[in-house]
Amino acid sequence: MKEAVPGNLGLVLPYSTLKSIIEMIEALDKVTPGLASEHTLLYGVEAKFYSSRPKLTSNFETEIEGLYAGGDGAGVTRGLAQAGACGIVIARDIVGNNE
Repeated sequence: MKEAVPGNLGLVLPYSTLKSIIEMIEALDKVTPGLASEHTLLYGVEAKFYSSRPKLTSNFETEIEGLYAGGDGAGVTRGLAQAGACGIVIARDIVGNNE
């Protein structure tokens, strides 16, 4: 992924937290060899803001006909399962199958 830029977790996590994570990975590597590898990827802190919510119909269509806002973009979901369900509602509305 050319557009992905790795960051330094040390800039967003306290030293003691980062040290604990590294120690945990090293301990898990004894149980599952290979876990502590240069290819192991740690995701960093994620911040979500839910204050902005576009006006949507019950099928997540915006005020612009044919434009839908789903998942976190709708400002109403809080996880992958909810975002996936939101996508199903949108798809059904697009194909006209509102069952």
